[in-house]
Amino acid sequence: VVRITHHSENGDRQVMAFLAPGDLVGLAEGGRYVNAAETLTPTTLYRFPLQELRDLLLQEAQLQLHMLVKAAHALRNAQRLIIMLGHQDAYRRLASFLLDLYHHVSFHESPNTIRLPMSRVDIADYLGASSETVTRAFAKLERNGLISRSSPRSLRINDLVGLMRLAQGHHSA
Repeated sequence: VVRITHHSENGDRQVMAFLAPGDLVGLAEGGRYVNAAETLTPTTLYRFPLQELRDLLLQEAQLQLHMLVKAAHALRNAQRLIIMLGHQDAYRRLASFLLDLYHHVSFHESPNTIRLPMSRVDIADYLGASSETVTRAFAKLERNGLISRSSPRSLRINDLVGLMRLAQGHHSA
């Protein structure tokens, strides 16, 4: 898992994404990297010089399609994050985040159990909340029977339908 962050001029940090196996990272904007990438788990990265990547894409239609699908996926995730940050409270944002992890096989430990390779501070910086708010939201999810924590970095989804309803705004906060 790779954490992508952006640091503002005043030092504030925003976690932009948590990338999993198969995701793309490091595309420059005008020859400059505007975000930082840090590994959270053992990671193997493959580097392609831009010109070589362009040449390869011109030769391989399947690779073009794969890159387009990856780019569309990244755009969808960015759009979901914008909506989540703008329209949900921290409790619902955390529910949405946990569902995203649940639906990505890279975060599964066992059926209905997900591994959290990121810290509470990372999650808070991703969700646009304080770490205390995220801690309270985790506790509330647990109190309401939606999740149970087996360790600080592992949790079980006890009520998947309830978690989905909460993320969609159909459950009282």
